[in-house]
This record gives sequence, C-alpha cells and structure tokens, in this order.
Amino acid sequence: MSSIIDECLALYGSDAYFVRYPAREAEVEYWDEKRDPDGNIRDLAAERDQRKADLAYIADAVNARAAGRVVDVGCGLGELLEQISPKHERVGVDPSERAVEVAAERSGARTLRGELSVDLFPAGSCDTIIAHHVIEHIEEPVGFVETVRHLLAPGGVFVVGTPNFASAAARRFGERFRLLHDPTHVSLFSDDSLLRLLRDLGFRVAAVEYPFFGTRFATDEAWARMLDAEKGVSPAFWGSFVTVFAEKTS
Repeated sequence: MSSIIDECLALYGSDAYFVRYPAREAEVEYWDEKRDPDGNIRDLAAERDQRKADLAYIADAVNARAAGRVVDVGCGLGELLEQISPKHERVGVDPSERAVEVAAERSGARTLRGELSVDLFPAGSCDTIIAHHVIEHIEEPVGFVETVRHLLAPGGVFVVGTPNFASAAARRFGERFRLLHDPTHVSLFSDDSLLRLLRDLGFRVAAVEYPFFGTRFATDEAWARMLDAEKGVSPAFWGSFVTVFAEKTS
C-alpha cells in the first residue's frame, strides 16, 4: 500500500501540482499552546525572537527592493512584518482575530482579518506578496497562486514557503515526517511541483532556499536522528522546507 509520501514522490511523474490530504480535526486554536510532533508543549506566541530569526532572510530580501506595497499573507503575530522596512506600505492578512491584533500592535503595519482575494487590493498594485507556511493550508492552492499573480505588479515578487514532502527526511521517515503532523496541512507539495506550478502560472523563479544551515535547527541531534530513522518523528532537516522567490512576468 502506498503512503502519502509515496503519493507526493509520484508528483515527479505527474501533471498534478500537489497531493490532497484530508484535513484532520485540530485539537486547539492555532495560536494556543499545543503539543509538537516530539511531544513537547509549545507556546508559539512566546517564541517571538526565534521566529523573527527564522524569517530574517525573507525580510532582508524584501528590504533590498524598492519601496512598494508588501503583503504578508498569514502574517501570524507579525514576526516578519516587524522586520520589513517602513519605507514599504506593509499589510498583514490573517484569518485569526488575535493574530491581526497582535501583529498590528507589534509591527505598526496595517492588518486585515480574512483571506487573500482578488478584490482585496487593485489588480497589479502589490510589489511583494509573501505566503510563508500558508499554501499547504489552502484547499485550492492553484487558485491562490492565480490570485497572487493578479494582485502583483509586473516584476513583482511572490515569496512562497512550504514543506517539501519529497525531501530527504520525508523519504526516510515516511508517515513519521514531522510536517505531516499538522492536521490543517491539506495541500502537499514537492519542491519540484511547486516550481512547476509557479512557472506554469507565469512566474520566473529567481531563487530557491532551503533554510537550515546556520539556523537553530542545524544541530548534532538532527544529524543523529536522521541516521537513526527507525523510531520517532523526523527532525527538522535540510530540504524539509522550501522557500521560492518568484517574479511575475509581464
């Protein structure tokens, strides 16, 4: 019997962009304390400094661009918005009332509660749209990317980060790949299928990042757990998460 990871690996020989994964019931609201795949209780709201460090490479890339409208979709508690230069018009979008309130207070950016839609901004009015840990939660991700393209100006950048369900850790641990743990992950991509989707919908891939080395996740323990894959869930590891910087073509 094939596993969900086998289905994701089969994207390499398929015209499909993603694998649908039925949603499971979430035990708690996203920003409440919750148990992570290793069994540890985590309070994401208390991890502000760590999360800011995790996102700094995206902020640096955005801040190097000329001033424009920057939209952070799924802005959460604002750890990325806090690092985006105020030379930009900064807008955060998130379905969580708590998230948009905290993000606005911490970052000073304008925040909107809800989801990205074609009528949220004028067509072609956005310079950068960021969706970090977002597309895997969306049941119709192709339509989401089409909306992003509609809102971006020519040459505008889409920054999309998502789990790579064809990564080394996914292949080695299978159903115990840690990024399968989230019950709201319903659209599973491989890095290859995500790049194919972006190119097919009129984007030029400018850069691809697999954030790991130089981060808090690159530890001796992570290496040891990759070598001993017979038990437990996979560690955070190189290639398990992919971030793509893609430019809208004219």
